[in-house]
Amino acid sequence: MASIRMTGLSSGLDTESMVKQLSEAYQTKVDDAKKVQTKAEWKKEAWASLNTKLLDFYKGSLSTFKSVASYRSKAISGDLKGVKITANNGAVNGSHRVQVLSTAAAQMWTGKKINTGTYTATSYTAAKDATATLGELRDTSGNPLGDKLVNMKFSVTANGKDYNVDLSNKGFGTDTSIDTIVSEINGQLNGSNVSVAYAAGGLQITNASSATVTSTEADGSTTSKAEGGYEIQIRTSDDNTASLLGLKTGKAVTVKPASAAANETEHVNVISGGTKLCTEVKTADSKITGSSKISDMNSDLVGKEISINGQKITIGNNTTLSDVASQMAKLGIDANYDAGQGRFYLNAKNTGVDNGFTIGGDQELIAALGLDLQEGDEGRIDASNAKISYNGVEYEQATNAFSINGLSIEAVEKGESQTFSVGTDAQGIYDKVKQFVKDYNTLIAEMNTLYSADRAKDYEPLTDDEKSAMSDDEVEKWEKKIKDSLLRRDDTISSLLTTMRSTLNGQVMVTASDGSTKGYSLASFGIETGTYTEKGLLHIYGDKDDSSYAEQDDKLMAAIKENPDAVEQTLSGLGTQLYDAFRKSMTRIEGVRSSMTFYNDKTMDDEISDYKDKVTKEQEKMTSAEDKFYDQFSAMETAMAKLQAQQTYISQLFGSSS
Repeated sequence: MASIRMTGLSSGLDTESMVKQLSEAYQTKVDDAKKVQTKAEWKKEAWASLNTKLLDFYKGSLSTFKSVASYRSKAISGDLKGVKITANNGAVNGSHRVQVLSTAAAQMWTGKKINTGTYTATSYTAAKDATATLGELRDTSGNPLGDKLVNMKFSVTANGKDYNVDLSNKGFGTDTSIDTIVSEINGQLNGSNVSVAYAAGGLQITNASSATVTSTEADGSTTSKAEGGYEIQIRTSDDNTASLLGLKTGKAVTVKPASAAANETEHVNVISGGTKLCTEVKTADSKITGSSKISDMNSDLVGKEISINGQKITIGNNTTLSDVASQMAKLGIDANYDAGQGRFYLNAKNTGVDNGFTIGGDQELIAALGLDLQEGDEGRIDASNAKISYNGVEYEQATNAFSINGLSIEAVEKGESQTFSVGTDAQGIYDKVKQFVKDYNTLIAEMNTLYSADRAKDYEPLTDDEKSAMSDDEVEKWEKKIKDSLLRRDDTISSLLTTMRSTLNGQVMVTASDGSTKGYSLASFGIETGTYTEKGLLHIYGDKDDSSYAEQDDKLMAAIKENPDAVEQTLSGLGTQLYDAFRKSMTRIEGVRSSMTFYNDKTMDDEISDYKDKVTKEQEKMTSAEDKFYDQFSAMETAMAKLQAQQTYISQLFGSSS
């Protein structure tokens, strides 16, 4: 916590202002150190931004420019119908013939409508009251509960005493009510203050050991609350009893008295949440939906099977139409029951005969599901393979996409034999070179701008006081002037510019098919630098998008068509040289530069760290000086206070003697 300085009380001097003036020299050193640090940080930011652009160029346009494959692109010509063809670099030039004989299809079945009528739905809901009998009781899935209830066994420890509940061998039958079961349990728990009741659709255990105490307030009103009581423990040894009571087998559960604090950990004085005791409910004239149980629609279908590709699905008492679709989907096909349409929809996952599916099993069940489709029936599409004829040879496979002789052929529609041609993709190659030139020019123009930026001799980063005296727009313009100049005459930029210009001005020796050699450069194909003032920007003669050179002869397009080998060897050769030079410039240097970085980022980080240390040291010096000045003024104030006190005392003496 900063100290509070009370100064100028005796002298009446503006000590704060005087200390500030005396410390100005120290503050200037702090500000100067901060400015150097700020400029170093801005310079790193400027280089990081340029580094990203250089790296993008290296990985993108330059990588494409150097690749031999970029100059071997092939194009397809011909008015093709019902078939799509593309050529890779290995495709053979010349005329070709193709015919689609058939297309591949996936097996798809649309089932017959099965929701045309209604049915009597069976559901299981909690018994209305405890008069329901064991013969009526079911769980929510319809499974009988009578045997489980009459064999319940559990133990209760209450107030230091054990109570064991055992309902077996009590002679309970199907006409025994829930009330009777509950009464027997409570009878065996007599004296424990633990009670069992039928509530919320299941058996509920309550710790009733606490007493209700009523007190009268000063205003005559009464309040009641539970007091006293003790904890009880309940333990079950079998799964059936545990599920009925909502407990875990073999794990003792503590039930606290009602008087326990409400915020006490695991506070509970009632246990519920066990198996629901349900009775069967029949609902006539129900509409068929995905949740309809097949057993309700036709009880004779329970236990019967339908198979997908030989894998069986057995219909149970609670199997719904949606369940059947879900189980089919697990057997390797796409399956859905659309309740709105009342139909099953089955699809093979892939095209082709070998990827189709078979449906077998009980014919009555298959018909009930609307899947008794015969060949030729509406809604049945069987799987088929694709067949094409290419240059007189037939090919057959499961998919419509063929790969033959460097061609990608997609069968779309059956049709007649057609002719097409494969040739060099001159326009595609031209566009790749043009894109390289565009990206190269964008990059080199920015580097030229950064390197040749105007000086910012009289501009330094602003202090907080200086910023407060200027508008936001003025501050932004001031800082931009500095930032734009930070990479002026940067040695790394200079080296990169020299490398880029000299490499692309070089020459590559090309060997012709007859064994002769000849030197080629970018200029050989009409790619040349402009005027000196452009500082190395490239232009393609005949480029319609370059107004200054659009009227020149298009040497590049002509060379691509007439001398593709020379274009390939020259451009990929120069591209490879520049790519290798970039890679070398990005080589990691221990303690100086990270990998994939053109500038010495680690060195810059060290410099920035040193500048931060210097700022801290200068701030410490200023604080020390301020403390010294305040101490001196404080001593002066103390001396003046003593002098004033003495003067007052003397005045009082003279005043009293008169």
